[in-house]
Amino acid sequence: MLFWSRIKVILGASLYLTAVACHSAKSNIDGSARDIGANANKTIIIAEEIANNPQENDNVHRANLIIDFQTKIIESASEIRTELHGVENTTPWWANTLRQISVAIIIVGIILLLWQTGIGLLIKKAFWAIGLFIPTRAMRSAEVDIKTQRDKNPLSFNETIAVRRTSDPAYEYARRKIKKEQGK
Repeated sequence: MLFWSRIKVILGASLYLTAVACHSAKSNIDGSARDIGANANKTIIIAEEIANNPQENDNVHRANLIIDFQTKIIESASEIRTELHGVENTTPWWANTLRQISVAIIIVGIILLLWQTGIGLLIKKAFWAIGLFIPTRAMRSAEVDIKTQRDKNPLSFNETIAVRRTSDPAYEYARRKIKKEQGK
């Protein structure tokens, strides 16, 4: 139980760090462009205040230069935002690899969950009921049993056991263990 709780914590932390670390270049450019535009608007307002309250003639000239430069900055920011539509987000190779590993871990986790809860066996039984994915050992054993039951040319008990021993290694080891326990 402790193992699974540790796995959950590690997986959750990995997914959180991946999400936080992957910033989009497009959104960063967009944010910078908005900041440029906001700061440029503020400096225009300040420059207009200097121009409206001249103490010296030089301040008026400087204020007009500030206004011109800030207007150019606003135009550049607008161009950046227009060009953003041509930018495509790309995912780094390590993020793709991490995503693929995460998907594989999730798939393995689902399979383990199905196996441990018994739902996997239920699914296998459903397939077997419609005649799909029946193991070869089970098919061979069923064929032998049916031959044993036939009136015409039936197999002997020893032949049936021989077929099971050769087709199912687990049966052979189980048989050896039981014989050893019985002292035969």
